[in-house]
Amino acid sequence: MNRSKLAKILGRIPLDKWDEIVRQEPEWIFMKEFLKPFGFGKFSVLMVMAGLNDFQLKGKAEMAYWPRLKDHLKKKLIPANLNEMKDILIEFYRDEKKAELKINRVYRFMTSQLAERLWRSRPIDVSRDFLDIWRDLANTMRQPLEAKTIVFAMKCLGITLLMVGETSFNFEEIPIPVDFRVKNFSKRLGVYGDEEIRGFWKNVLETIRDEKPINMIHLDSLIWQIGSLSNLEILKYFRALKLENIGRELLDVIR
Repeated sequence: MNRSKLAKILGRIPLDKWDEIVRQEPEWIFMKEFLKPFGFGKFSVLMVMAGLNDFQLKGKAEMAYWPRLKDHLKKKLIPANLNEMKDILIEFYRDEKKAELKINRVYRFMTSQLAERLWRSRPIDVSRDFLDIWRDLANTMRQPLEAKTIVFAMKCLGITLLMVGETSFNFEEIPIPVDFRVKNFSKRLGVYGDEEIRGFWKNVLETIRDEKPINMIHLDSLIWQIGSLSNLEILKYFRALKLENIGRELLDVIR
């Protein structure tokens, strides 16, 4: 796979389209309405916890997880403290696959100093300390920094910042979450193995960043959204973005 050719194609996507791609993520679509009533701090805790437990789902995340979580939250009062939010989320995860594991993860994160810190945080605080929060989150959950759920939870936190217009945070060191869709699309490019996949997309991003100030949130959002699509569906996806030519060039690369 010619990494530079792929990066050149993706680098032609305008910045406003990259932002549109992020806004199409299910965690943005289904959670955005809770930002204002919750306030930034509470909402950031919610988003991180939801990201930490986005695995072993009952179906596709955009159908079986995020909309169900939204419906559950809409039936509840806005939590006044971490303990109330913990109870609300435990009730939700009781009906999920791997319920015991996910409930234990709720306890671990929601009773942590990091959750308390985020609960009281402002966007400027989270933006400034973003990489420290990443390290604290991995330590809190006792997982490696590059673990899929850790980096995805950080993506959810980054999306929270983007929702409030905060763009100065440093996401450059955080790798792509290597989930099924990212693996699937990477295989079509001849890239295998978690470490190789992380390195491949890191290099693609670095090349794109020579032209566009995007980060891994943007790139992962795109790859996740098209990762399991057929060629015709990929073309339809880019046509909807009014970027059909880029879609056709991308298909020439992955065929």
